[in-house]
Amino acid sequence: MAFEYGAQKLNIRNPFRFEGMIRSARGLVLVGVGVYLLLGIQSVLSENKLHAWVNLVIGALFVAGGLKALGGGLFQVMRFFVGRAAPASLARNVAREAVNENEPTLYSARSLHNMLMSKSNPTFVEPVGWFGRAVHSIFPNLIVTPWPMRNMAQNLALKVAKSLVALVAFAVASLVLTMVFSSQETGETGSVVVSLMLQFVLLVYLGLVWARLGNPLAPENLGKLHGTNRKGLTMMVIGAIVVPILLAQLWNGVSWGVKAELAQFLPQLEAMFHTGSLLVLTVIGALAVAVITVLLIRARIGMVAIDTASSERNASWRYDLHPRQIFTTLRDLVLMDKRQQELPNRIYQDSNDTGQANRENEQFNGDLLVEIQPVAEELKEPGSLRWARITGTVLAQVFLLIGALIFLWVANRGLDHAALLGMENSPLTNPQARIELFLIPVGGTVALLLASLLLLGFGRTLARICHLFWAEVFFKSNLIDFHCEGTVMHTTHFRGADRHSASSEQDVFSFDATYFALAAEAVSSTFAVSGQNNLEQPRYLLSLNACDGFINSVIGDLENAFRQRHEEIQSDKQIDQEQRLDYIRREQEARRAGDMAAQGLVAPQQPTALEADPVQDPKREQISRWEGESSE
Repeated sequence: MAFEYGAQKLNIRNPFRFEGMIRSARGLVLVGVGVYLLLGIQSVLSENKLHAWVNLVIGALFVAGGLKALGGGLFQVMRFFVGRAAPASLARNVAREAVNENEPTLYSARSLHNMLMSKSNPTFVEPVGWFGRAVHSIFPNLIVTPWPMRNMAQNLALKVAKSLVALVAFAVASLVLTMVFSSQETGETGSVVVSLMLQFVLLVYLGLVWARLGNPLAPENLGKLHGTNRKGLTMMVIGAIVVPILLAQLWNGVSWGVKAELAQFLPQLEAMFHTGSLLVLTVIGALAVAVITVLLIRARIGMVAIDTASSERNASWRYDLHPRQIFTTLRDLVLMDKRQQELPNRIYQDSNDTGQANRENEQFNGDLLVEIQPVAEELKEPGSLRWARITGTVLAQVFLLIGALIFLWVANRGLDHAALLGMENSPLTNPQARIELFLIPVGGTVALLLASLLLLGFGRTLARICHLFWAEVFFKSNLIDFHCEGTVMHTTHFRGADRHSASSEQDVFSFDATYFALAAEAVSSTFAVSGQNNLEQPRYLLSLNACDGFINSVIGDLENAFRQRHEEIQSDKQIDQEQRLDYIRREQEARRAGDMAAQGLVAPQQPTALEADPVQDPKREQISRWEGESSE
């Protein structure tokens, strides 16, 4: 989220400090090794230029990788800047003061209304594809986790399924090949050679399956729930059947002379390959990743009590107010008082036609959907989640460090092999010595290189999985959805004795309306990243809880504001009515007494003019004085 400075902080802690410390420690070690290699180039250059060039390349790689790890780790350890607008809104914010209009959102105002009305949560959608359904059948509570975790869990389950199918296919193929080669003359040699090739293919396949994992916090994993790749499963099954057949046919195409030569060096041939050890390393690494991931997911599922409840309230109103006061008072007075840390509320819907409701018996309706500023919530973590996350993070960095150091060892062994090839009077002219002194050690070096790549792959995969569980930040907020519709009544209020002698007139509105309000306390989460856009990720609604106190407070404050305004208007009406009655009373008294000026009803000079022109007719004088006819 773009940083917006404010004196009041949101108090969102940095979730990556421990992870950053461990990552920085690995980076520091790599930088130290790389600098040592680079500083030793000068002394090695005069003795062996190839060795110096290798030290230069490896040292540069170590320094670059170490600085990347050190810089990334320190970046995670340093201050976690959070702007005043964090986190991202649930839907598009239509408030006047909204500044983050391009926020990634998963919901709309309509979907949020449906969630509160139907008491459901569309975040927990059913899995896509048959494999996803199978995984959710085994782990039914997986559906209540955010989408990145569900995608990662399905990806992990797919890796396990592919590995099991590959191992079963390898076992079946080995049994079939043993039975087939047992009837041949060179069956034992063929069985060993094809088995070694099959083990190598299995090793490469398992390494590619487990060492590759996309970034769980990539945009395509945050906003979409993935299904099963049917193409990948189909190719896996086909390969498990076809590869053993191709290897057997390849062996049958080898000439008899080559087969006989391989039969002579069969013990040395087995020593050249270390597929068994590498397969054991692959299985151990895969089990470590799978076990830690399962522990993390199971512990995470129990952190949030999932609920889909909401509070409801409805009633009818009749007040001497313009209906526009309903929404302006609710939005700008009542809900503004409910703000958290004086931050603007998130307004997801604000539509009404009360501005045009100015005629008698005109209909109006409107909707207002508001979220109070979310507040970071520190949920109680299970001990299994904390320790599995710490263990996985440390183990991942250890894997990465050991893999890098083994890679350095491989480079040094490669230099020894190159030196042996470049020796004068090399003993490698003897076939037996070539196998024992060169081919078998080279096989060991290749095995170490594969082990290094496997450890780097497992460490990278495990680090990304643990990072996903470090990054989740929880929030609590209140959602309120308000709908109101009714009829406008319009009257004209005249000031004065009557309509014809009124000094002014005033249009008075009143409404007869019915409202329906929904509210819920929402628990949501998002996944933070280190950097400028630290909380600018989609937010997932996890739980909706009833909040009767909140909705009663909002409606109570709104009705109190209406009553206060209604009483003010009624008081003004009462004062004006009393003034009109007082005017009529004084006029009647003045007409009875014949002294209009004394009562303040006519100008002072008017009686003087009347006295200057006396009425000659007694009857007219009697009528003018409101005496009426006598009974005589």
